[in-house]
Amino acid sequence: MRISETVSQPEEEPTGVLSNQATEVPLTRDAIRAIFERERHKADALFSHWEHPFSGLTFNRARRSYGQAHRDGRVVLSNTFVGTTAFADLEDTIRHELAHLIAGIRYKHGPRWRKVAISLGATPRASGRSESDELHDKMSDAPFTLIAVMQSGEERVIRRVYRRARSYINYRYGKRGQRYHIHGEFVERFLYVDHRNQQR
Repeated sequence: MRISETVSQPEEEPTGVLSNQATEVPLTRDAIRAIFERERHKADALFSHWEHPFSGLTFNRARRSYGQAHRDGRVVLSNTFVGTTAFADLEDTIRHELAHLIAGIRYKHGPRWRKVAISLGATPRASGRSESDELHDKMSDAPFTLIAVMQSGEERVIRRVYRRARSYINYRYGKRGQRYHIHGEFVERFLYVDHRNQQR
């Protein structure tokens, strides 16, 4: 099913929902839930059809990723956010995962997902560097760093991770239609730095 080229205007934001402009106090689970509900209401106003209707929000202890969307409609957020003031990263993660529920998880981070992600205000990328030093600190003991090698030859640090993903290891520009890009520049390949022995 094609996603419409146009989206309706969002309804007025629900009252009583926490705004990241209103406070810089550390995030709690309740605050995260409130921000999630705000973003979900916005998404509901923009898209009437969700490939995977939302069924609930839960938390886990994952530090390899900040969030996951599941085919049963669940969104799981990492407890990494709790105790930080990483509002921008939290909002981007929520919008990212809601876009998966709307577009369909089977479409991964393809054009269909990117169109929805942009409509929700998310950064349309598979993964990216956090803007929060607090989140970086919480991830600092991860044994690997994911690096994107651009077509220009420049190497860009993406983030610290706890495992090497096969999708990045096997990625090559143009292979089976793979064309990841960062700020408009295409990624040629990915590599990992192993901090356990400081060898690539």
